[in-house]
Formats: sequence, C-alpha cells, structure tokens
Amino acid sequence: MPPPIRRSRGRGVALVALPLLAFLACGETRRPIGEECLRDDDCLSGVCSARACVPAPPLVAGAVSPPDDRPSPLPLPDDAAAAPDAPTDAPGGG
Repeated sequence: MPPPIRRSRGRGVALVALPLLAFLACGETRRPIGEECLRDDDCLSGVCSARACVPAPPLVAGAVSPPDDRPSPLPLPDDAAAAPDAPTDAPGGG
C-alpha cells in the first residue's frame, strides 16, 4: 500500500484564498457621486470634477436630438406628395 499523501497547510490556505481574491478583484471599483476620484473612469457617473465624482452635466438647451423613426404628426398637403418638377412620364415615347 502506498504511503498517504501529505498535504501542506499552506497549500490548503492558498486553495481557499485564491478563489476568494479572484472574486473580490472582479467587484465594482467605480465610486458613487460625492466620493473622491482622480479620473472620469473612477466614477459611476463617468464624470470626475475637482477630485470628486459628480453627476453628468445636463444636455445643452437647444441641442439637436436624433430623429425619430416615427412618421411626422403634421399633415402634408396633397400636392407635396410628388415633387413639382418631376416628370410624370419617362422620356422616350414608350
């Protein structure tokens, strides 16, 4: 019969500590509003000002927003459907 395998105590501690450290390293490291920061990446809001996380600034008044995919709620006149200078027949006499 082979001799029993001896396991060191340090190896057991390492096997427990390694997954624990990996779990803690994957946690969120960005800070909430009001906490100290050095870069924009340090804050949950993405804005670091005067070494503190601050909320994102409001949108500029009058800024153009992207167009909607919805149809316009304004009615179009019947004659606006076709361009006034477009020919109704193709040239060539058909």
